[in-house]
Amino acid sequence: MFQLYKKRNFSDFVGDTFAFFKTYGKHYYRNYFIINGGFLLVLLVLMYFLGKIFYEGIFSNLSGGANYNTDNSADVFINENLPIIIGLGIFAAIAALFLSILSYAYPVAYLKLIEKKTDFTTEEIITAIKSKVGKIIVFFLASIFIMFPIMAIVMGLSFLLVFIIIGIPLLFIVIPALMCWFSLAFYDYISTDKGYFDALGGGFSLLKQKFWPCVGSTAVMYMIMQIVVGFVSMIPYLIGIFSMFTTLENPENAGNLNNEGYSFFLIMMGVTMVLSLLLNFIFQNFLLINQGIMYYSIREENENNTSKSEIDLIGTQGE
Repeated sequence: MFQLYKKRNFSDFVGDTFAFFKTYGKHYYRNYFIINGGFLLVLLVLMYFLGKIFYEGIFSNLSGGANYNTDNSADVFINENLPIIIGLGIFAAIAALFLSILSYAYPVAYLKLIEKKTDFTTEEIITAIKSKVGKIIVFFLASIFIMFPIMAIVMGLSFLLVFIIIGIPLLFIVIPALMCWFSLAFYDYISTDKGYFDALGGGFSLLKQKFWPCVGSTAVMYMIMQIVVGFVSMIPYLIGIFSMFTTLENPENAGNLNNEGYSFFLIMMGVTMVLSLLLNFIFQNFLLINQGIMYYSIREENENNTSKSEIDLIGTQGE
């Protein structure tokens, strides 16, 4: 059984994240795809066709067709397909926003249910999310005007400092710290009756209480996530690049976009984009669960919930 309320340090934050998925991974992801799978599929399809149009536009300069001038064929191609690009872009943006919010809410609801019991159904997870829909919407809408601008300013200043030596290591601290602050504030807002500003303050206080373990754990989990996503996504990309070079070796294929080599390359670029997006949503859960483990761990240090539960259990058994 996974212990949610537990005092942890840096290594525990990382280790217990993997221990959580070892214990609940199958149940967690099964319900994740039941709840989010339909929306994720819609987003992936939209992004595939957007990517396909994008790459066709880029490589239209290689076309020898009469409809395009080699100097501005990409512009002509994009202008001809502009309504489709705008339409797909709008729907993709809406789907991505909705799915991102739902993906953030899912691990919060899941850990909230684990706090009470270890066996629960998909319907209970959906009910838990629905019960917090109002707060979820308020948090993200308020964050657009309050938290995101603050984060953007801090990030901008950090990137400016990259031009001096201190800026580069500073980014490895600032980015995980901002991610931690946002996630801890969200957990605090959804899991308690606090208002938005109280949750922002609460999230910042929790982060400050164990700053280096939280930042270090977030950085490690993020790097692991990006390495895995990048490595897997590179496979279809490299296959596509290899097929492209093989096609270009034959002079007869140059400028012929109808050639199978070019078509295969465009498909592989679309697959790379879709696979990268899919893996990012899947492995994002490791990062969000990691943040949740931090949240409950720091709360345990402040509230001693485990000791209270043990006392209540002893009292119940005594009766």
